[in-house]
Amino acid sequence: MLLLLLTLIATVVSADLPSTSVFYPKLAGIACYRIPSILQTSNGILIAFAEARKGSCSDSAAYAIATRRSVDGGDTWGNVSFIGSSSYMIGNPASVALKNGQAALIFVRHSKTCTGGCGIGNGIVFSTDEGISWSTPKDLSFGAAKGALPGPGTALQLLSGRILVVSHLGAYQNDYVSYSDNGGNTFVTNTRTFPKMDEAALTQLSNGSVLLNMRHRTSPSLGRGIAISHDNGMTWSSISYDKTLISPVCQASIVSFNNATYFSNPADPKGRDHITIRKSVDNAVTWKASLVVHEGSTFGYSCLVKGELSKGELNQGGILFESANQTIAFARFNLSLQ
Repeated sequence: MLLLLLTLIATVVSADLPSTSVFYPKLAGIACYRIPSILQTSNGILIAFAEARKGSCSDSAAYAIATRRSVDGGDTWGNVSFIGSSSYMIGNPASVALKNGQAALIFVRHSKTCTGGCGIGNGIVFSTDEGISWSTPKDLSFGAAKGALPGPGTALQLLSGRILVVSHLGAYQNDYVSYSDNGGNTFVTNTRTFPKMDEAALTQLSNGSVLLNMRHRTSPSLGRGIAISHDNGMTWSSISYDKTLISPVCQASIVSFNNATYFSNPADPKGRDHITIRKSVDNAVTWKASLVVHEGSTFGYSCLVKGELSKGELNQGGILFESANQTIAFARFNLSLQ
């Protein structure tokens, strides 16, 4: 009986995908890292981001965005550096690899006296050298969504070249979609709002439609909130719910490439555990395959890499996720989920 019990314990432990720690407590003197974001450049360089939080893991402790690079498909990671300003705090990273070869990071600006969700504006930085250096932060005006919290996780560049970012203004009050047709230099916020929604992600499906996938307070019973646009984000369907995408009240990630869509979140309506990747090959109508990344209870946030990893083995995808012990880790997975 003891041997059987030890075998069962070993089976549970081995359910987690092998992973590499990217951000962890005390790295570069930071107490806590949260809110993962990741992109892959056209040359296969992975750039990971996370909020750097001073003193504690509370939301009000976020003050800068940390970043690290990997040139070998996530096996090893370079030195940590920070994006921010001495005059205000920033958070909620939403990153995107642009077609012109640049990397872009969109974020919310907080007042230095912030003690909660008190965004005072938004900003963007660009890198022309695959994340080695970053431009001076540029203020963005999101209009009605000024100070809203992007993503977090990813922004989206459409096949047309338009850049979209979704943000939420106030906890479970309204989601907004903003768009840029000039490479991210300025954004316009769509007048359409998504009431009672919160942290969200966008993806362009293989049929060209844009899917908006949203967190909300009734996620455990209804599944993720969904809206669809057939005109590059200008108009949207009413909100519906995908009950297959079971979820606690938590962030999630969604990306599409190679005629498939991948979704990650804690797949347990009762708690933030069992971070799972799901796959759809019919434009997110059904989800036929899944893979558990990490079984244990964590903060639960994750961010999928858009595209097959260019470095390492073929047919591999990547995910940056909040793992055990307040660590943000990176794992590879086979794109041919069963």
